[in-house]
Amino acid sequence: MRLVKSVKLAAVALAAASGAALASAPANAATTPLQSVKCDRSDPTQLQFEGFMTLWPRACFKGSGDLDVNITSSIFGRAGDHSGYVIYEDGTKVSFTKGPLAFGLPKTVVHIHTD
Repeated sequence: MRLVKSVKLAAVALAAASGAALASAPANAATTPLQSVKCDRSDPTQLQFEGFMTLWPRACFKGSGDLDVNITSSIFGRAGDHSGYVIYEDGTKVSFTKGPLAFGLPKTVVHIHTD
């Protein structure tokens, strides 16, 4: 009888511990990693970079995380559903927030971080 009670208590403790672990999982655990996607000018959710004086995006991304890139002579075109920062080749770090437009200087982007 005592062994059965100990096993039941252990099972309850294990269930409580696993529930606590699930509850403490990061909110973005189910999100897609930051990755390059096919540019779609009509998709307002994409992070899009445009070249200086060009009509179409040079590079587009979705997801969250960090990604090393090489986007030459680029300016921000649209932050979309993303916020985070980019690092330029010269080491300059520029933050951006969600929204329709966020323009920067035409430089080479070497790293993107999105939340």
